[in-house]
Amino acid sequence: MTAPIQDVSSLPGKKVSDQQGAAIGKVKEIYATGENGHPMWVEVEGSFGTREKRTVLIPLARLKDEDGDIAVPYSKNRIGDCPEVDTSDGISADSDRELRGYYGIGTGDQELRGDNKSYATLVADEPGEASRVEDAGQLETPEADTRTEESMERLHDSQRREARSGGLGEVTDD
Repeated sequence: MTAPIQDVSSLPGKKVSDQQGAAIGKVKEIYATGENGHPMWVEVEGSFGTREKRTVLIPLARLKDEDGDIAVPYSKNRIGDCPEVDTSDGISADSDRELRGYYGIGTGDQELRGDNKSYATLVADEPGEASRVEDAGQLETPEADTRTEESMERLHDSQRREARSGGLGEVTDD
């Protein structure tokens, strides 16, 4: 059974595999954004092709628990080709933007999903700098199945617009 990560503090030291089950490496660090310390990135150390070991950053929103194993919906090659980021002082806002672009994630992700169990709901609301988390046990794992009234209203509005443009005639708010 596939599920969102329930406890961020349990991730350091866990093995991560790609979409085909190939081992990528182990989670080394967690990086959080914003004032509230919203966990956003996990740093994984692994070997990629003929390269030496290196660390890569993977969005927490894309990690999933598959019966106790941690997996990502990318190939090992895709992860190995991610932008290199100097994390000695955390993750800069520019690097955060570059990583979000590379992995194709954004704050609008949650609006595109029809189910409430979307990993995309774990994406931090505001892009920006991320800091290394010293004690992962102090982090709260974001709830993966909640939406605000505002996002639900936008989703409902977009569905009404889609129905109207699909030639279904006038849709009313009954």
